[in-house]
This record gives sequence, C-alpha cells and structure tokens, in this order.
Amino acid sequence: MRSITLGHRGLIPISRALTIDLLVLATLFTGAVLLGVLIHGRHAVAHEAVGVLALAAALAAAILLAAVAGLTGSARTGRIAGAVALYAAVALLVRAAGLEDPMNIWVLAGSVAMLGALGLLVLAVRGPVTGRAGRLAACAVGGLTVAIVAVVAAVAVVLPGRMPPGWLVATLDVVAWSGAGAAGIIALGAGTRSGRALVRRTGIAFATLSAAHAVRIIAGQPPGSDPGAVDAALELTAVAMLLVAAVAFFVAVLRGLRTPAVAPAPAPAGDVARTDDRQDAAAPSLVGSVTVGPVTDAMRILTPALVAGTPVDGHDRAGGPPRRWSRTSPHRRGRPDRGRPPGRTRD
Repeated sequence: MRSITLGHRGLIPISRALTIDLLVLATLFTGAVLLGVLIHGRHAVAHEAVGVLALAAALAAAILLAAVAGLTGSARTGRIAGAVALYAAVALLVRAAGLEDPMNIWVLAGSVAMLGALGLLVLAVRGPVTGRAGRLAACAVGGLTVAIVAVVAAVAVVLPGRMPPGWLVATLDVVAWSGAGAAGIIALGAGTRSGRALVRRTGIAFATLSAAHAVRIIAGQPPGSDPGAVDAALELTAVAMLLVAAVAFFVAVLRGLRTPAVAPAPAPAGDVARTDDRQDAAAPSLVGSVTVGPVTDAMRILTPALVAGTPVDGHDRAGGPPRRWSRTSPHRRGRPDRGRPPGRTRD
C-alpha cells in the first residue's frame, strides 16, 4: 500500500512538468502562426525567411548543447547535440539556401541526414550511453551519415540537375519523418518517466517535426515542395522547442556550477555509530562535489574532490578525544583474589 501511495504522489510532479512543456509548445505554435500571418504575402522570400530563422534557432540549440556536453562530459547530451546539428546543417541549410526542389537530390540528402539524426537520438535515449560500445555506435552512425551526405552533395555538384529515382526519394522521405515521430515518442516517454527535461523536450520537438511533414504527406505534396502555412508553423515551433530545451539546460548547468554542495559537519565522537546510517542516506559520500542542482538529468558535472580537513569517518583522530577501548566481553569481571592460592588472604 505504501508503494502505491508513493507512486501516485510521484505522478503529480511528472504530469505537471509535461503539462508545462505542452503549454510552452502551444505558445510557440501560436507565435509561429502569428509570424506566418504577418509575413505571408508581404515579401517575395517569405518561405526563405522562415527557413533562415529556423536554421538560426536550430544551430543555436546545437551549439548550446555541444557546449554543455563539452563542459560536463555527458555522452547523452553530446548525442542529442549531434542529432540537432545533423538536422540543422543539412535539412534546414538546404531549405534556407533555396536548393530544395520537388524530388531533387538535395531532398535525398536531407532525408539521409534526418535518418542519421534519428539514430543518434535513439542512441542517446535507449542505446548504450557510456562505455566503448556507446562511443563506437555513435561514431559509426554519425560518420556513416556524414559520408553518405557528402557523396550525395558531390553528385549534386558534379552533375547539376540530375534527378534521383522518384521511388527512392519518396521512400526515404516517408521513412525519415515517420521515424522522427517514433523516436520523438520514445524520447518523450523515456524523459517523462526518468524526469530528464532535456530528453522529454527533445522528444516533443521531434514528434512535432514529424507532425509537420505528416501534414505535407497527407496533403499529397511531393518531398521538397514549398511548405504550407500549418506545416511551416509546426516546423518552426519544433525548432523553437529545441532552442528552449537547450537554453533551459544550459542555464541550469550554470546555476549548478555556482551552487556547490556543502560537506556535512563532523559528528561528535560518542555519536559516530548512530550517525553512520543517517550520513549514508543523506549523502553518497563525505566529500565535496559540484552538482547540477536544478537540472533534471541529475548528473554530476565535475569529479568530486576531497575537501581538505574533512573527517573521513565522522571525527578527527588527531585533535579529537581519545578512543575508548572496551573489553572483549562486557559481562566478564575480574576477581580481586585472582592469581593467589585458595584460602590465602591479602596481607
């Protein structure tokens, strides 16, 4: 009964955090719709302006996440930064530069980059996060994606105007954006269950990206066509959500750096035995450390360093009271006449 009650109480902050994120997403979508209404029909390059804005926001999010990953050494944050960077540096850059046309080779490059971004996101959420296997898997996915995109870009430059097979472009387009929805839902569920705000918000952003391209696919528009008002607003909302997640995570890390944990005070010599269990429950170790306090990823960002002068076992052996030696058996008492023959008394 106690575990059920605790589980019910634990659902309240999780649902509150998810509700706040969804409200932020709705606010961003409203702002993107208003922006589209303001610029639509008033400028000849309205689509390019929205593409450039989305590219700038995504690159800023990738840079912030990469900075946090370099500062903290977090493999999960680094892989999320790589996923955002692949999406921004290929798919959004092609659209902002005006290279994307219906069913052309640059659309193929964007789909390949999106598939690589999904691989990094899945590795960040469900794959081996630490260890040699995780590093090899992330390097393999990232390196293979970059190599394929480079080959496709080289073909597009050497043979301008060459159209790839239509079935290949359409298939990769559907697979990439359907996979974005699946990976976003996985990240959303994992981040909500574990309380990791960065993973949860990244999942919301990728699911929104999938919804944006689902609108285009359902409408029957070919890959690479100009986005409509709804799907353009959804994609801009997803990129803005990535930027919000990156900024919140970066600020939380900086706040964690400024609030070091305080080492516990030494306990009195007579109370050492009674406070051992309380100290183990309150702190993992009796050393000072710097942690990310408000960050919901709950990871240590610096190696704990030994605080000078901190007692190791609860009291100072050098300056504290002397150790009290006790007998082996407290119930055994010495006899006054021990060591003398029976019948002899003390002189």
